[in-house]
Amino acid sequence: MLSDKIESWRELLERCGRKPTKKRVHALRVATLRIQAEVEDELKELPRASHEAQAMIRFGKVAEKLRDALGGVRELDVWIGKIQGLRESLSGSMTYVPRSSRETSRQLERLEGRLTRKRESAGEKLAAQIGKRQDNLLSAARELEKSTRGRADSDEDRAEKLLKEFAVIVAEFPTFDEENLHEFRKSIKKIRYVAEVHEADPRCERIAAQMKKVQGSIGEWHDWQVLARTAGHGKHAKGAEAVELLSGLTAEAFEKALATCDGVVRGMAEMGPESSGVRKAPVRAEVAGDAADLKRA
Repeated sequence: MLSDKIESWRELLERCGRKPTKKRVHALRVATLRIQAEVEDELKELPRASHEAQAMIRFGKVAEKLRDALGGVRELDVWIGKIQGLRESLSGSMTYVPRSSRETSRQLERLEGRLTRKRESAGEKLAAQIGKRQDNLLSAARELEKSTRGRADSDEDRAEKLLKEFAVIVAEFPTFDEENLHEFRKSIKKIRYVAEVHEADPRCERIAAQMKKVQGSIGEWHDWQVLARTAGHGKHAKGAEAVELLSGLTAEAFEKALATCDGVVRGMAEMGPESSGVRKAPVRAEVAGDAADLKRA
């Protein structure tokens, strides 16, 4: 029920406003996304001038601002975690660590320090923003809950609708490449969350799983890409070894993301006759020169 989701969201908002830990930021961001996706899906069926629609629109606007504030902090948490994991994998359990690995690890440690300081500042700003907007956020949530109370939730033909929406999105991406892969990930986000709302339907459950798979694969590539760029730029940026390692990981993740997208698009096309408009064999762009060279090296 939407009312249950809103109640959980309120609790998460209050906790995150007091202390925006990694776990709380992630949970609040996901909860916000899920409510937004459900509300926007329902909004399509309503007259825009209705009280219910206006409550949905208002919540969508304040939720979007909250998501933007949460997103930057969440990204820093993910990047810091990736660098920590990479440093651990370099040291491993060996008694002797080669000099080249030790130097790379030191460079990654400096990068982690930069990101950690940035996360501390971003967390403080996030808590201040939540405190400033909390009354407006809670008011919008109460209005949304009141206006949608008792509204019946229907799963009828939901899977077919989501498959058609996916087909429309895929048609906008005749090729998958480094310029548009992240945009494709963002475009299918709402399909995933709406499918999760209706995952009592096995087909919706499968759609949600496929969208999550694509988002995870593209997200992995995007995170390494950003880290490689961050390591190579900025007044404190030092260390060709770390940049080379991160660039190599970026190239590998890009290839995996392309393969995942290809497989999921084909799988979605096979889910039903109504999805026949989905591209059967996506065109895959070549990896950009630098990344390809790193992968071949």
